[in-house]
Amino acid sequence: MTDKRIVIVGGVAGGASCAARLRRLDEGAEILVLDRGPYVSFANCGLPYYVGDVIQDETKLLVASPGLFRQRFNVEVRTESEVTAIDRQACEVHVRDLGSGRDYRERYDALVLSPGAAPIRPPLPGIDLPIARGVSLPTSYAGVNRDPGVCRQPRSVAFLV
Repeated sequence: MTDKRIVIVGGVAGGASCAARLRRLDEGAEILVLDRGPYVSFANCGLPYYVGDVIQDETKLLVASPGLFRQRFNVEVRTESEVTAIDRQACEVHVRDLGSGRDYRERYDALVLSPGAAPIRPPLPGIDLPIARGVSLPTSYAGVNRDPGVCRQPRSVAFLV
């Protein structure tokens, strides 16, 4: 694996860990992580502690920034960059910069897909009632941080896993 260009789609646990491991395996590889969210790495497992007010400062959930990845691992990270298509013949990914709306392509020699998952809202009786307004499916730092007042209202809480 020398002088390869590796593109990783998705950050957080899977993509960020993969980038760090790839760097240890090949110091000469060019590694690019593309993540459509605003944060490349945060502590997913800490979200319930933030919602429960055990962790009060949400910045404590942020593990690494794009700058840290560049400095420590020589890995380029682009947040708010959504991969919209993969051209396997040309070995390119089509990317949309969510900040500017600009579309561009990135070439790769190896491609890692680590896009994560999206939760579903189960079709349970009563889930649409006003009392269930606080039923949310936070799976990201941004999802929990969007409306922390709703998350922190005193009431019974259940996490569906």
